[in-house]
Amino acid sequence: MALAAIREILEDGAYSNVALRRILAAENHLNPVQKAFVTELALGVVRNLLLIDHIISAFSKTPVNRIKPTILNILRISVYQIKFMDKVPAHSACDEAVKMVKKHGFAGLSGFVNGVLRNIARSEVLPPPPCENADLTAHLSIRHSTQPWIVRHFLDDLGVKTTKTLLENTAQPPKTTICVNTNKTTTAQLIQILEAEGVTVESALLPNMLAIGKTADIAALPSFTQGLYHIMDVSAALAVHCANPPENARIMDICAAPGGKSFLSSYLAGEGAKITACDIHPHKIRLLRAGAARLGISNFQTQQADAQIYRPELEQTADLLIMDMPCSGLGTLRRKPDIKLNKQPDSIQALAKISREIFVASWQYARVGGKILFSTCTLTNAENADNFKWMLDNFPLRAVDISHKIPAGLNKTTAQQGYLQLLPQDLDGDGFFVAVLERLE
Repeated sequence: MALAAIREILEDGAYSNVALRRILAAENHLNPVQKAFVTELALGVVRNLLLIDHIISAFSKTPVNRIKPTILNILRISVYQIKFMDKVPAHSACDEAVKMVKKHGFAGLSGFVNGVLRNIARSEVLPPPPCENADLTAHLSIRHSTQPWIVRHFLDDLGVKTTKTLLENTAQPPKTTICVNTNKTTTAQLIQILEAEGVTVESALLPNMLAIGKTADIAALPSFTQGLYHIMDVSAALAVHCANPPENARIMDICAAPGGKSFLSSYLAGEGAKITACDIHPHKIRLLRAGAARLGISNFQTQQADAQIYRPELEQTADLLIMDMPCSGLGTLRRKPDIKLNKQPDSIQALAKISREIFVASWQYARVGGKILFSTCTLTNAENADNFKWMLDNFPLRAVDISHKIPAGLNKTTAQQGYLQLLPQDLDGDGFFVAVLERLE
């Protein structure tokens, strides 16, 4: 199963979370521990791919780019178990690799695979990445399994020290954080319920947010099916808190799926609010409706619509307009490690342009005096600060001071100017850009 997921992610360009969700759903006989093991194998390989290939290259006489894809992926899974996991005996990983090679019709290569893996297992010292002083980009690229252009981008925008911290952070599995459905329960009550279900719980800094563990199959928990919470990254939740949805507000979320910001806005604005969640894709509309139904949110409607097309009937209909823009996702490398390998540099400018097109088509849906929440889950100036400045320069808008909503310990300087760039290490969540604007005329 891990091999199938890795093949889809690396060879077919599938999103890691989508591929794993589909494969695990088809194998409903697995218990939570087995599902967690498959997930760890697949995401662990993707998260550490360049370093794993660097290790294989040091022990294989055949260059990595000439090894058959199936054989290479079996080697990758095995190296991850041998060098990155502590509960799989090396001999077991080697033996299983040989069995898989034979099972896939490559019995003639079983000796090659066995030899490479046993030499790697016997080696106490891993081959070092390129020298940091000679080539910092190459060093960090191999060490943190991130494309060189992404590393270079971070170095140019953030500096060496912050980039190193950021890349160290992306190597860690993401936390699962949830937003309490305050229409149905309280945070204190939910903690007791989750602990009774065997889930570990800790505070997640923001009001009514929790970080949870031991949840390999969270959708199967009674507390989830009863709609007591929804999964939401803490940084995304902070964006909604910065927008401060007023009570009984009319709220429009124009790129809403999977719905976290709409759902949290509903809790904050109360039952008298009216939430309209839009998306261009029919399957995402179904996802939004299912989420609202599970959570018991009644003041919620969906509309299938292209946010790049202006709809005059929506002019000045929103007290709060949420614009969570399509983006390069460089703030989500822990959660979606395939981005480190698959994202192309020309996508940044293309996505920044799409963001502007969406804004031009949709900004007037906010009423005069209403607020606009502009956010992304990426870290590039072109998609974030540059677009925010462009909005202020070209539209009748003013930046809203959001510093009073920022947790202690974060730099609030830019928040006073209406925006905040969160790095993954700031809240131990996704990297996120948050800006709040008010329509003046």
